[in-house]
Amino acid sequence: MASLTPTTKQKHPARRALCFALGALLLYCALSMAASAVVFRVLFARRTGLSPLRYTYAELHPDCPRTAFSFPSGQNTLSGYRYDAVNPKGLIVIVNGFGDGADAHLSEIAAFTEAGWSVVTWNATGVGSSGGRGTIGLQQSARDLAAFLTCYEQSGAWNGLPVMLYGHSAGAYAAAQNLRHPAVCAAVCISGFDRPVSLMYEHAKRRVGFPAALQYPFLALENVFLFGADANASARGAIDAVDTPVLIVGGDSDDLVPYENSLIRDSETYRNPNVKSLLITSAYRSEHSTPWLSVGAARYRAEWNGTDPVDKALANELDPVFLQTVLQFFEHARTVS
Repeated sequence: MASLTPTTKQKHPARRALCFALGALLLYCALSMAASAVVFRVLFARRTGLSPLRYTYAELHPDCPRTAFSFPSGQNTLSGYRYDAVNPKGLIVIVNGFGDGADAHLSEIAAFTEAGWSVVTWNATGVGSSGGRGTIGLQQSARDLAAFLTCYEQSGAWNGLPVMLYGHSAGAYAAAQNLRHPAVCAAVCISGFDRPVSLMYEHAKRRVGFPAALQYPFLALENVFLFGADANASARGAIDAVDTPVLIVGGDSDDLVPYENSLIRDSETYRNPNVKSLLITSAYRSEHSTPWLSVGAARYRAEWNGTDPVDKALANELDPVFLQTVLQFFEHARTVS
């Protein structure tokens, strides 16, 4: 018995050290999870969806009449607008970028309806007049679009028109994730990203460097808590899982969705045989939120100082080549669907 006493005493400091290390680890994990939850609440708080550079609807009416509608997405009711063309060719569903409201793409809406297409768009969860305590996360746009497509199936308002998706940023991700829906005939994905968690991690690395790697597991886990199994689903994988026509648009100066995280990356390697790509390289137009704008409009937005009166006509001028490319893409998809 006496010979065991020294050994027993020698274990006590090791046990205390182990207990301290485990306690510190548990505390670190708890604090990190709490910090991740707080960061999500801040990053994905409610948004107004308003921008001083964009048209308001009052500035386009009555050339582009619209009808309000709403639909449920989860526990929230989302508000949107229908723009009905006479004898429409189909229905273009505009899925806005993160935090953008239903009026974010009024220039395109006017052009699409003039070309004979009906259009629908909405305020996403937590944006503008739609319900929701916050915008939740980058994946929420995909859920909102899925909810709309369910509404589309159940409603006779659109008379079974073929659906074309037009998505920007998180809306492009949403469009890719909903290509399997039988009503969807084609999609234009502008400035889209492949995986939401990977994109968030990339931005975290830019801001804080190596500590972002320590927080990555908690970032990923928070997304799983919010979105379940599809928390970091791949948009590229969704595009390759179908043969639906997809036009992928991206700019080579996009800082919000870096090339390595983008859908335009290695576009020639998609297995979907009906993928087309358009890489924007011209100055100003190659940014995240300018591929659809003219060079003059994109430059004006980049140089606007935030105080001068806004030249709305110039700030929202569309690039005619881009517009025709999209319309021709949709027209071809309509005829072959």
